[in-house]
Amino acid sequence: MGARTLATAASAGRAEPPLPRQQAAAITEAWAERDPRRDATSAADLLGLTVDAEARRGAFVAAPHLLNARRTLWGGCGLAAAIAFAQACGARECVWAQAQFVGPVHAGATVELRADGGALSQAAVRATAEGRTVFRAGGTFGRATGAVTRFAPSGSWAPDPLDCPPREYPAWLTFPRDGVLSLVEQRWARPPRTVLDGTPGTGRSALWLRLVPPLPLTGAALALLADFTPVGLIEAIGDMSMGTSLDNQLRVIAAPVGEWILLDVRVEAIVRNVAQLRARMYDAAGALVATAGQAALVHRVRPPGDAVPGQG
Repeated sequence: MGARTLATAASAGRAEPPLPRQQAAAITEAWAERDPRRDATSAADLLGLTVDAEARRGAFVAAPHLLNARRTLWGGCGLAAAIAFAQACGARECVWAQAQFVGPVHAGATVELRADGGALSQAAVRATAEGRTVFRAGGTFGRATGAVTRFAPSGSWAPDPLDCPPREYPAWLTFPRDGVLSLVEQRWARPPRTVLDGTPGTGRSALWLRLVPPLPLTGAALALLADFTPVGLIEAIGDMSMGTSLDNQLRVIAAPVGEWILLDVRVEAIVRNVAQLRARMYDAAGALVATAGQAALVHRVRPPGDAVPGQG
């Protein structure tokens, strides 16, 4: 099931309806009665996205399973919602999309989406929450056909995901575990650093990712997974760290094969505590299926007593 659609007042001969604030309570109540980990069949469904395609408006709630460790909306969920919303309004497959975040979306807030412009191949989306703009997104959409020529190396170097160790978090690192992290199985394709003493590393990490339960790996689903790119900060700066999205970009090459995505991350630089990140995304067959980019605000996390942390 994709984004849920609404009958529009315009189709009944009435004036254009307001943004669906009135649906917020109903959306929240509906999600309280269902388990997205069990019931979702698409990225749009996982987001709880409701769309009025004729009015080109939509909404979703920043539910607990869509949050990051800081209890605000996972940036990749914002970009995923924009992609799914554009497609529900008539756009085709995502070729390229980006989102710029201008304010946090707090837990439980209703995010209202409006499509600007009328072209189906070029989409622009404005998102508001609690009366303020929280992000703007745009993208290019087209037919998912045509030959693909890849010049980047394949991902065949990576071990099978089930042969890779799961990502674990230090016992001292306390944060709610019911957010997006609960939706994604993570396994290290490159061995993680075992000693985090603040010594800079190579800036390169790789992680296998799988949505649980598995969902079709559309552009929206890839956008959600691409926001794991800040995992590369841990190896790069030699400290346990997290990143807050300032902007997210996704370029889709082809539909993935299988359930797993290999995220091969490179930290290019950190400028005034803002990390410049890029990643290649491969499917289980080793084919390059997308590339991602991101600027993220770096948050270093230290254990109680400021002891030198280790990582599992």
